[in-house]
Amino acid sequence: MRIADLRAVRDTDLTADVCVIGSGPAGLTIATELAGSALRVLVLESGGLELTPESDELDDVENVGAARAQPYRNARNRILGGSSHTWSGRCAPLDELDFATRSWVPFSGWPIGFAEVEPYWERAAEYLGLGYGAGFTGDRFWELADRTPPRPELDRRWLRPYFWQISKDPADPFDSKRFGAHAADISADNVRILLHATVSHIDTDPEGVRVEALRILDADGNERVVRARRIVLAAGGIENARLLLASNRIVRAGVGNRHDTVGRFLLDHRCGVVGALDPHTSAGLRDRFGKYVVKTRGGKHTFLHGLALSPEIQADEGLLNCALWIQEVPSEDDPWESVKNLLRGHVTMHDARTVASHPGLLLSGAKRRLIDHTGLPRKLEHVELRCMVEQTPDPASRITLSDRLDHLGMHRARIDWKVSDQEDRTVRRAAAMVAGEFARLGHTPPALDAWVRETSTAPAQLTDWAHPTGATRMSADARTGVVDADCRVHGMTNLYLAGSSVFPTNGHANPTLTIVALAIRLADALRR
Repeated sequence: MRIADLRAVRDTDLTADVCVIGSGPAGLTIATELAGSALRVLVLESGGLELTPESDELDDVENVGAARAQPYRNARNRILGGSSHTWSGRCAPLDELDFATRSWVPFSGWPIGFAEVEPYWERAAEYLGLGYGAGFTGDRFWELADRTPPRPELDRRWLRPYFWQISKDPADPFDSKRFGAHAADISADNVRILLHATVSHIDTDPEGVRVEALRILDADGNERVVRARRIVLAAGGIENARLLLASNRIVRAGVGNRHDTVGRFLLDHRCGVVGALDPHTSAGLRDRFGKYVVKTRGGKHTFLHGLALSPEIQADEGLLNCALWIQEVPSEDDPWESVKNLLRGHVTMHDARTVASHPGLLLSGAKRRLIDHTGLPRKLEHVELRCMVEQTPDPASRITLSDRLDHLGMHRARIDWKVSDQEDRTVRRAAAMVAGEFARLGHTPPALDAWVRETSTAPAQLTDWAHPTGATRMSADARTGVVDADCRVHGMTNLYLAGSSVFPTNGHANPTLTIVALAIRLADALRR
C-alpha cells in the first residue's frame, strides 16, 4: 500500500475501480476490507499526516441554528485517519428499538434491521480494538465478565443496565484506536492513499445518474481529475452532504438531490450534566456504576456501566432513547495521568512529583485493576451524572450551502441544527427516574440541576456531542432519504455513501462502531 502527496502523482495514476473519498474510520475500513482483492482502490484524503491551520480552516461552517458547544473541527479532522484523530473511543451498538418504526418518533425506522447489522458489529470490533462488537450492552455483560450481577436489581419497568466499551489502540493501550497511525499497515499493492487531495466537484452524466469523474484540488489549488468505476463518499457527517450539494454544475440541485433530501434531517446527540454526586459519599454507587476490566479473546478491555431507558417506558410515555452514566472528573493533581505519561516514556518532573506524592492511591489502584478488575480510584474534583439522548428526526434541521467561500473557493456548509421539546422532556424524565432508582437501591441520589426538574421551564442545558448524523439518510423511499438499504444513492448507479450521515435515527449510542460495521457491509457489496 502506497501513501503519497497528490502533487507527486501522475495523471495516469488517477484511475481506480473504487475511489473512496475520506480516510476516517469508514474510508480506511473499506480500503482495508478491499486490500488484496482484484479491485484497484484509491483513497483521497483532504489533509495530510498532521493537522495544519490551512486544513483546519476548511472545516469552518456558518451556523444559523441551535448553538453548538463542540467545535466543528473536533468532528471534522482533515488528516489521515479523519475523526479518529480526536474521538474519545467510547463504543456501543445501536439498540434493536433504534431500527424500528416508532409511532411516537416521526420519520423513524431503518430499511435494514438489527439482525442484519449485528454480524458486522462483530467484525468491526477488530478494527476498533474492542473485545466484543455486540451482545455486551445488557445483562449478558455479567456472563462475559464472569461476574455475578449486583443486587438489588434495577427496576426494569423504567431502566435497564447499559454498558459502553472503550476502544484500545494496538500500539498504545492507554489510547483509543487512531486509524491514521495504522494506514501504512494495509499490506496490499492494490490500495493507494493520496494526501492533500480535496474533492471539489462530483461530475455526473447530464441526467445525474452516473458519476463520470471527480474534480480534486491539491494543496496548491491546482485541479486534477480522478476517474473510477465506483465512488464511495466517506467524508463525514457534514461533509458528505456539503459535497453533494456543492456538486451542482451539471445537476443544479446537487448530486443525488432530486427530492430535496440532501442535507435534511441533520441529527446529533444532545448531551450534558444533569446532576451532581458527593465524591465522599458516592463511592458505593460509583463502584457499581463504574468501570470494569474484562479479559476477552483480544486481551483486557474496559467497560463503563450506565443506565438506559427501557423500551417499554419509551413507548408508554413517548420518550426518545436515552442513557445516563456517572462521570468522575479528576483533579489536576490526580496521579493516574502522570502514571500513563511515565509508562509512555514521557518523563517530566511534574509527573514524577505527582506520582511520588500519592502512594496510597496508587497502591489501591493496583489492587482494583489487577485483583478486583475495576476502574482506577481517582483523586476527584467532582462527580457528575451525565446523559446522552437521541434526537427527533426533523427535515427542517439541515445543511445547506453558505455564500461564504473557503480558501479553495468552495462554499462552506451552512448549519441550521434544530432541537426539540421531546428531547428536553426525555432527559428530564430520565434524570428523575435515575435519581429515584439510585435512592431505591440504597444510595444517596444525585442533586439534580434546577433545569432538569420535570416542572422546570428553564432552557435545557444540553449541547451537541460532535456526532453529526442523518443528513444523507438511508431510506426505502427516495422521497424521504438519500441512499437505499445498500448505501447507494437513490437513482444513481455507482455512487455510495458511508459514515454516520446515512443513519435515519441515531439512538443514544456513540456512532463509530456502527459507522465501521456499515463500512464493512458496504465493502462486502463492492467486492461482490
